[in-house]
Amino acid sequence: MSSHIPLPKEKHHKSKLYVTRSSLSSPKAEHIKAIETHPLNYRLSIIVPSSVKAVQQTLARYIGPYYHVSLKLSDLIDPGFIANYVRRNALIALSRNRFIDADDVFAIDGRGTLVLSVCKDTYETLGLAGSQAQFPLRRGSRFIIKIDLLAEFMDPMKKYYQRVRSRFDAVFAEPVEFLMGYYDAQSGAPITLDLPGASAVDPQLTHSLSKGVSGPSVEHLLDGQTDTWNEQAQAAFEWVGLAVSGSPVVGSSWSPSSACAYQPPVSSPPTDFSIFTVTGMLCAKAISSIVKEVLESSSNIYVCVWGFEDAPISWKLYEHNYYTSGENMYAQLYAPNKNSCLTFQACGAWDAFS
Repeated sequence: MSSHIPLPKEKHHKSKLYVTRSSLSSPKAEHIKAIETHPLNYRLSIIVPSSVKAVQQTLARYIGPYYHVSLKLSDLIDPGFIANYVRRNALIALSRNRFIDADDVFAIDGRGTLVLSVCKDTYETLGLAGSQAQFPLRRGSRFIIKIDLLAEFMDPMKKYYQRVRSRFDAVFAEPVEFLMGYYDAQSGAPITLDLPGASAVDPQLTHSLSKGVSGPSVEHLLDGQTDTWNEQAQAAFEWVGLAVSGSPVVGSSWSPSSACAYQPPVSSPPTDFSIFTVTGMLCAKAISSIVKEVLESSSNIYVCVWGFEDAPISWKLYEHNYYTSGENMYAQLYAPNKNSCLTFQACGAWDAFS
């Protein structure tokens, strides 16, 4: 059962929060789809009441270097590049130091799709078919071009490929700085990217321990919708965000006051939580592998993932843009004893997924 109901176009001026309940044993695995269809991520936090060593070992298997790479856009469609990296495993890329509401932005989604979000002048000069962006600052001022790098028409002998190559060479003559990661397509484990000039960057890992903390009762939320269900769900979502940011309001000694009236959600019994946060370019498949392994040895766990604010896409290749915050994140609350997961997807006002 999902509350993900698209809003009319005229309602898109507000940020949205969608909540989906899914079964951990269902073949549909909606909770895993929510992870694996959100390709451009820069931070993962996981809250676990389990062995620190076991989680550290899991993270070590799936978290590895990403890279700073300088390439021309035409390099991304070179037959050798496609054969050796895009087709063979999962390559993820996002242009660096470019803003989605002001610059030309480029990305590869890990499944072979190259996405260009470009301004009107670039689009008209480029001369390749695309679609008008749904959420520009001014209608008709931004366009989206999506190219399936694995499609037959990207054969170098095909006219379409030759057209794309010639336009890329003409319009994007200067190298572009990219964040780039290379991963096993099945597990998401990192693979060394042996591109000339690629500079490896290690993700940052932090760990903290919170003692005697009462996390949100996922079981309470799963027992059925009450008159206060929406408020309790919102409070649970807020709790996860506050916990991973180190806010004192989720501590065992916190109580509402005149200075801060925060009310915690209906809670589980107090326990000690370990909070792990990884920051860098993160593979969606690796995140799902981490979650699956941690669930094997843990009770309730809480997961929070942030997407890049200036990514041109969010879920399922839907257009993402920047309005006031570039919000592009999700949280998941897992209750293995209920065989269930609650997924909260937070979409900014200008996100076509909504």
